[in-house]
Amino acid sequence: MKKSISTLIGSVLLMAFCLPGRAQEGIPEIQAFREAAGDHSILFRSKQAPQYTFLANGHPYWSHPDFERGDLVFEGNYYQNVSLNIDALAQRILVHLENSAFAVSITPAQTPSFTIGDRKFVGLGPGETLPEGIYEVFGEGPERVYKHIWKQISFSVTNMNGKGIGYYDENYRDKVTRYFAYHQAYYFRDADGRFSRISNRNSLLGKFPERKQEIRKTLRAERMGDSSLPFDDFCKAVLNITAR
Repeated sequence: MKKSISTLIGSVLLMAFCLPGRAQEGIPEIQAFREAAGDHSILFRSKQAPQYTFLANGHPYWSHPDFERGDLVFEGNYYQNVSLNIDALAQRILVHLENSAFAVSITPAQTPSFTIGDRKFVGLGPGETLPEGIYEVFGEGPERVYKHIWKQISFSVTNMNGKGIGYYDENYRDKVTRYFAYHQAYYFRDADGRFSRISNRNSLLGKFPERKQEIRKTLRAERMGDSSLPFDDFCKAVLNITAR
């Protein structure tokens, strides 16, 4: 069966994504592909993931180009141990079929929740309180922090590697002027479900005015108050304290 997946994937996926859904049903090769995909077949009826063939520094992904194992809810169905990544430029969840060169692209509205490794994410569609897109969620209690990463195509004739593009690209090419620029934003969700943007440690601590001193003291006691602690880890530590 593994050989049948790799043999079918090139021709079948192209047909599957170019034809309307009703027309696909009668094509034996597509039926065979869906059978090869097994329990995950419905996932691969989505659009083919964008393929960025132009020259550019950096990459369009949330963290890195590698796919990782995770679980997701897709159109009401729960799928475990699938190969996932996030296209931060297109704001799409990518699902990769084993032994193939292709991935499919799922909109945030189709995937209300998913995990990659031990990280938790939600997909927000149009009409939500926050902008449409993908958000990593910190916290298990009534208060949460939502982290949003998005990328844009930018241009520069100077070397922008590192801080300039928002991350380090070990294959950065000086003569390439186009790059995937990194942006991020953090939102605090209170116990009533209301969102407000936060930008630093003080703005997060300010959401807990009656417990601020207690939180600071606990952070110091647990050696989590160091200024070098990444903001993501600081958010998780604060929310862990407030949920106790």
